[in-house]
Amino acid sequence: MYLYIYDSFLNDKKYVNLLAKIEQRVTDLSIKGRTAKLSILKNMKELITDAVKDGVKTVVAVGNGQTFAKVINIVADLDVTLGLIPVDDNNLIARALGVPSKVAACDVLASRIIKKIDLGKINNHYFFKSAEIVNGAVTIDFSDFQVQPTTEKSRITLHNFSDHDLSPGSNPSDGFLEVVITPYRQTVLGKKRITGTVLPFNKVMINSDQEEEVSILTDEQIIMKTPADIVAVPGRLKVIVGGERDFD
Repeated sequence: MYLYIYDSFLNDKKYVNLLAKIEQRVTDLSIKGRTAKLSILKNMKELITDAVKDGVKTVVAVGNGQTFAKVINIVADLDVTLGLIPVDDNNLIARALGVPSKVAACDVLASRIIKKIDLGKINNHYFFKSAEIVNGAVTIDFSDFQVQPTTEKSRITLHNFSDHDLSPGSNPSDGFLEVVITPYRQTVLGKKRITGTVLPFNKVMINSDQEEEVSILTDEQIIMKTPADIVAVPGRLKVIVGGERDFD
């Protein structure tokens, strides 16, 4: 049984025609299910957990990247499969999974190619693709050694998986995350990026070197704060993927 979660912004009338086409396509493909439309009066976690108690086995998030990030943090602890229907054309999570946007995503759902993939976890919050610290004075503790950025300006990215050129060893099913520390130096021509250091790990602790907490942005959506325990959670998410995904 399927549960389709519609994010609250889809209540805007400009999405009426698109949603009608999506609903028609899932009917044609015989994957129709229960529909839940979010609003200020409807709690996403309650809707999903109640549906799972009623026998739902597949939760389909209909929305954007923020929708997917929120749903992942609920379904990761449930015995269900996640599907995605992005309503925008520039969704990083959907693109990584090989899921096209809008109506075309329904055909990927119907194919039911299911992969179990790792997630990253910062304190009690899961992230799917990456987390990032920009210009943060932090120490990363790997238990048997510590590292710090060597320049005032830097970008620290924690990858579950990424584009090959950013973290060549990144694989969402190997049980590891990778931290990439990219320093920047100021030159007469402006800011210059230096080749980053890539370190695989399954658990680290990140602390601020100053009194103020440092922000960590996860999946370009949710802001966490230091101190932060970050771990790889192997095989946590069952998700429906497409043939054009970024991993095997």
